Amino acid sequence: MFDIHSHIIYHIDDGSRDMEESVELIRSDVRQGATDIIATPHYYPECPGDPVRIKEKLSSIEKAVKKAGISVRLYAGNEVLYFDSMAERLKNGEILTLAGSRYTLIEFYPMESYKTILKCVRNIRNAGYLPVIAHAERFRGLRENGLDEIIGLGAYIQLSTEPIGRKGLSAVFDGETRFVRKALKRKEVHFLGTDMHRADTRPPVITDALKWISDNLDRDYANAILFGNAMKMTEDNEIDR
Repeated sequence: MFDIHSHIIYHIDDGSRDMEESVELIRSDVRQGATDIIATPHYYPECPGDPVRIKEKLSSIEKAVKKAGISVRLYAGNEVLYFDSMAERLKNGEILTLAGSRYTLIEFYPMESYKTILKCVRNIRNAGYLPVIAHAERFRGLRENGLDEIIGLGAYIQLSTEPIGRKGLSAVFDGETRFVRKALKRKEVHFLGTDMHRADTRPPVITDALKWISDNLDRDYANAILFGNAMKMTEDNEIDR
């Protein structure tokens, strides 16, 4: 699987706390099936990240991972909390897009209005970038209104792996799980990500999601969301919605 959403860079945000934890997170992700990972530290307008620092730290992590014998490809990016002047900062190079492409990973406050999400998609597309909605299952506006309209406007959808694979009554009654599984069956999803943060808090969870996908989705679509779409993204090719 190509994991497009992670917080594996230490001392950047609320993710990894040190180099050892970064390596541990990556090792766990790879053991469960990840082949590629994009590091997407948070970018907030009032607390912007430094692209140079992010890339330098990711380079040091790549060396440590290689020394540990872990085979994985790592890329840089940001997860951006949407704000009105985001497009300007993208153009200025202050925000890292996903793997150097036109795709940009965007999040919102959980209770953000549907109107603001639509506005975001229009603004980012008009600026020449390709908006990817991070962990779309978390936003009330999308759960209540569905994904069809924002996809039609040009958005791409990333879902978290953990709720896909939930089991038992928690899966039956959980709103996030119902949402992600319905979206997958409707082929409204383009990318997956673990959104892993720390080894003891929000670690990578892939295994059960991969099984659910294998059992419930056709092979071509499964291959696209697990790997194919993300590879096209790294080549800066616009995928079909």
